[in-house]
Amino acid sequence: MPEASSTSTSLSTKRAFDRFVNFSDAVFAIAITLLALDVRLPARDALALAPPLGPQLISLLPNLFAFALSFVVIGGYWVAHHGLFKSVERSDSKLIWINLLVLFFIVLLPFPTQVVADYGNTTLGVQVYAGAMVLTGLSILGLTIYAHSAGLTAPGSDMRTSVVRSSLTPLVFASSMVVAIWSPSWAASMWWLIAVVFFVVDPLVGINWRRVAHGRSASK
Repeated sequence: MPEASSTSTSLSTKRAFDRFVNFSDAVFAIAITLLALDVRLPARDALALAPPLGPQLISLLPNLFAFALSFVVIGGYWVAHHGLFKSVERSDSKLIWINLLVLFFIVLLPFPTQVVADYGNTTLGVQVYAGAMVLTGLSILGLTIYAHSAGLTAPGSDMRTSVVRSSLTPLVFASSMVVAIWSPSWAASMWWLIAVVFFVVDPLVGINWRRVAHGRSASK
């Protein structure tokens, strides 16, 4: 009977953890889908002649730019979140609340995306967008630090790699907020460094830390 009770408790805990992770994935999916709602042609009077399509498509370029950028960033944040929870073995109430904070900022991102689409040529518009991305990145960084420090991750999980990876994106956006004071366009161009972070720097960080960890274990 004790073994059966222990097994039942373990299954219940696993189901609760799976619900927690699945809920997070669903929120990311909804947020990334909502981004596309602002990429649409303006409504027109059914009785009026249709305006030329070319100028309308050109007018949508800022929306397409904002959509593509936010899609990449939210996708990158999901990859970081997914990578973290491959090593997280269990949750507690604090982890759940910190994760809800992460999801709060993720769900909010369609709003600053629309702001930068409409006001991306202004300092405030750029800073609103970058600030939202910084807050999202910092919340994921806080989630990462807590999960490791609270002992919720699998033995041998490398906290340093996770922390460095989670710090890179908000660092780029925070830097762009400063640059936007002088040049909003230069600040916005910095955001494409995120692609370099995701596809070049991030893998290199993981490889280097694994080499260091392997060297230390070998020396022991």
